[in-house]
Amino acid sequence: MGIDMLKIKGRVPTRQAAAHHHPYTHHLTAEPYTAPAPDISAAPKLMEVQHVLQAEPLTIGPPDIGREPPPPPGVHHLKAAPPTRPRKRSSPSIELIQTVLRKQIPEWRERFPTVAEMSNDKLQAKGKKALEKDPRTHDWKWTRVRKSFMRAVGREKLK
Repeated sequence: MGIDMLKIKGRVPTRQAAAHHHPYTHHLTAEPYTAPAPDISAAPKLMEVQHVLQAEPLTIGPPDIGREPPPPPGVHHLKAAPPTRPRKRSSPSIELIQTVLRKQIPEWRERFPTVAEMSNDKLQAKGKKALEKDPRTHDWKWTRVRKSFMRAVGREKLK
């Protein structure tokens, strides 16, 4: 604000307020400029500038252990952030199915049979009978449990 604007608003400027200016306001002086002119002949040659501007690799040596090496220059792969906590893998019903099958079928106590050892149809028939015998799962409808059963024995269909 200039001094005239302060007078219009009814305030009389003090000596301190009149002397205060914005920090980027320049004060002109009557003294001549005495700095020497730059020496143009000392400027670097074009080849020297190119040498200075050549890029050097930022990383030297092998990458940090446990990290992937950076992609080649010009290639950018966006990656999703890792989940904050691991996803819960098995539901209580799948754990119960596994418990019942291991209790009812002795040969499945250590591990469930692979496809090469037993076909899906035979596996489901055995599993259905075992679930019907157990009091915790006897009233479950097979059509609603079949998918969880296949997950429980490690034969879920991957999309």
